[in-house]
Amino acid sequence: MALFERSNRWFFWMCAGRVAQSMIFPAYSAVLPFVAVDWKMSSAQAGSVQSAWHACYLVSLFVAGFLADRFGAKKTMVRMSGFAAAAAMLFAVFSHSHLSAVLLYGLAGLLSGGSYTPGLKLIFQRTGPASSGAAMGLFLAAGSIGYALSLMVSSIVVPMAGWRMALVLCAGGAALGSAAVALALKGVPETTTESQAVPSPKDWSELFANRGAMACILAYTFHCWELLGMWAWLPGFVVQTQVGGAGRAASYGLMVVGVSHLLSSLGSVFGGRLSDSLGRPLVMLAMTGASLTCSFTIGWLVGAPAALIFTIVMVYNLFAIADSAVYSTALAEVVPAGRQGAAYSIRSVLGFGAGALSPWVFGMVLDLGRSGSITQSTAWGLAWTSLAVGGLPGIAMILWFKKLAPRRH
Repeated sequence: MALFERSNRWFFWMCAGRVAQSMIFPAYSAVLPFVAVDWKMSSAQAGSVQSAWHACYLVSLFVAGFLADRFGAKKTMVRMSGFAAAAAMLFAVFSHSHLSAVLLYGLAGLLSGGSYTPGLKLIFQRTGPASSGAAMGLFLAAGSIGYALSLMVSSIVVPMAGWRMALVLCAGGAALGSAAVALALKGVPETTTESQAVPSPKDWSELFANRGAMACILAYTFHCWELLGMWAWLPGFVVQTQVGGAGRAASYGLMVVGVSHLLSSLGSVFGGRLSDSLGRPLVMLAMTGASLTCSFTIGWLVGAPAALIFTIVMVYNLFAIADSAVYSTALAEVVPAGRQGAAYSIRSVLGFGAGALSPWVFGMVLDLGRSGSITQSTAWGLAWTSLAVGGLPGIAMILWFKKLAPRRH
């Protein structure tokens, strides 16, 4: 499949819509250092808002996967994306405390899975094996570009108009993206067939008995612990430890993290393309190893030259996302077509469940520094190490998948 030939213009515009839709995903992490002060939140409370998003997002992904199998990926993606944009605007305008942020950002997460799982299903079913990894990579890269755009908008707007205006603009981006996706898919045939009913107990048992699928799902789960924890806290880490946490310096810190997300979009494309030729497990192992090295290292470098920290931020974000598309493609290749949505849903519950816990755990460890139990610099080191330790078992799961995966990989 030539991804950008005229007949596949839908794919280009769906990716463009994904860029704008994704602006709400890191919007809270971009303003976390500022709302934590304004609302007098502890680090654990600040992290729990992001955890609420991830917890509700995993439910959304789970539901979206089944809806895509039952009613069609196209219909599910268009409708859920519209509701998610509305919820994002409610959060941007009406959140005013820890509790209201947990509830409203959680609501936005509860509806946002429709922009992701059905998109994966559409892409896999409409691309050939030779290009599916690259197509998945481009779709995930679009999300990374949206994350970068969100952080860059915030870096400019927060010093000029405050953090709430930054949230409003990011929510507006989600609304524009949802409209773009609806237009992109207008002429695309639906994916569902009448035979794709709700999975029976037998279907469930067959899915859980699929050891290749379960190995891939568990590897993704540990990957999400590290990745989603990193995304939640990286902006705050840079702003608070490297640039002073206020004014133009904070704006510069957010810009650095935004550029790292932009760079990570290349990692998604590169990782997906590389896995098409070298095999899924090899790319998973290489990218996971590089990312874990950064997790074990970055927190202990508080006080190091800013140029070193910023370089690690770039490398970290590049490798942490580079295998995400590979996991998505690998899972689809070991699961029957009629149950891919269900498989993505199970993966999402476990992966984003882990990703919902890690920002909160990170924040609790960081609070040890505030309490005086340990120094603040040691707290940062241990907090980042918690992400690495949680992600480390993923190596064993990848090796298990490698043993079980089809020989063509």
